[in-house]
Amino acid sequence: MENNIYKKLFEVKKAGIKLQRDTKAFNYKYAQLSQIQTKLWDVLQEQWLLIVHTIEDNKVKTGIFDIDTKEFITSSIALTEWLKAQDKWSEITYYRRYNLLSLLDLEVEDDDGKKAQESKPKYEENNLEWIWKENIDTLEKIVKSWNVMTLRQVREKYKVSKSNAEILKNLWIV
Repeated sequence: MENNIYKKLFEVKKAGIKLQRDTKAFNYKYAQLSQIQTKLWDVLQEQWLLIVHTIEDNKVKTGIFDIDTKEFITSSIALTEWLKAQDKWSEITYYRRYNLLSLLDLEVEDDDGKKAQESKPKYEENNLEWIWKENIDTLEKIVKSWNVMTLRQVREKYKVSKSNAEILKNLWIV
């Protein structure tokens, strides 16, 4: 019976790769992309599988290519368009990491996903800047819940940078 990419991915899964949350940032811990790649290298090489990351159509695409069969599977996540250039690379690295974990169905020990679902967001009093790195949809819901009609009212009550105020203005506040 011929090996195909899914049988090879099954062998990767069977290898029981253990990933650790070894880096802390923004009050959570995560496994670095370099750790994931290092721990995967031997089993991927054994199976003749190659990881490929590209950016196409404003999406981070991660693929696993089977060198033997030429089969290819991918996962992609759309990039945020309004991020500053300095934050873009962090987003790309984050998406590369999670595309790869998703494709290989890998878990990171001490997963804080459940903890994040159970906990309520921590809003900093009079400061909206913290959420820009999180999710613009969440910010929109928060601001709409205030029943604030103007950007000026928001800026009088909350700390908002000029560039982020422009984003708010363009989204929904008149």
